[in-house]
Amino acid sequence: MRIWHQSFTDLDAFPLYRDTLAAHGAKVMQGRAEVTVHGLRPGTYPPGFAPMDMNSIAGLRLLGDTQVCEAAMAAQQAGYDAFALGCFFDPALTAARSLVDIPVLSLTESCMLTACSLGRKFAMISLTPFQKMLTEDLAAAYGLTSRMAGVVAMTPAVKLFDLERPEAVDGLRASFTAACEQALALGAEVIIPGDGVLNEFLVRQGMLKVAGAVVLDSLGVLFHHAEFIARGRAAGVLDVSRSLMYAQPKGGMLEHVRRFYGVYDRREGDFSGT
Repeated sequence: MRIWHQSFTDLDAFPLYRDTLAAHGAKVMQGRAEVTVHGLRPGTYPPGFAPMDMNSIAGLRLLGDTQVCEAAMAAQQAGYDAFALGCFFDPALTAARSLVDIPVLSLTESCMLTACSLGRKFAMISLTPFQKMLTEDLAAAYGLTSRMAGVVAMTPAVKLFDLERPEAVDGLRASFTAACEQALALGAEVIIPGDGVLNEFLVRQGMLKVAGAVVLDSLGVLFHHAEFIARGRAAGVLDVSRSLMYAQPKGGMLEHVRRFYGVYDRREGDFSGT
């Protein structure tokens, strides 16, 4: 079983995150599946800019969505069994599912659905007010607002590069703990670290525990969810509907798009982290 993990960052710019991800995937899957980490294409973000700097601009975030679709198609071509989208924006989730046959899973959807089986109310801890807003919108889109106690943004807002800086560790630990306390006060029984880089910071710091509440290992959940769906599909007990939301291209649609727009024709080696 092979799982393609896809980050919305350029993993070449976040080597600590990349290495933690790879080790984390191997540890939590315990030989049941092989997780191979990938990021967007090298150079996607300008030097010195964190992904959030660009992805808070809708017109620029859209360009990353195209890369997610290309990565999903490359994963299928390379023989992977599932595509695990490791970004809490769930970018291009619907679009990617419409383009490939292999299962496409994502962080927010996977973690929210899992949390509903573990407690009555869940909360998400985000890095910034912008992430908080997008998470609230996704919960509404997935019909899960009634199960969400709230989204708590860490204070002060966290920059992704800080999560790789040793001198920032103490402040980040304190900020995350305070955010969890706010989430518990809102009535959360399950807490979801709402950013992939944050989740791996917590893994390195051994902070995936809060007294009295479940703290999900977000990426661990994603990897196991991807494996579960892929094995179910292989066993013939489930598959993706193609009747409405995830209808696939017909005839020469893809060939035309490749020629006219110059997209949807990438290979595994084009992406960072490989």
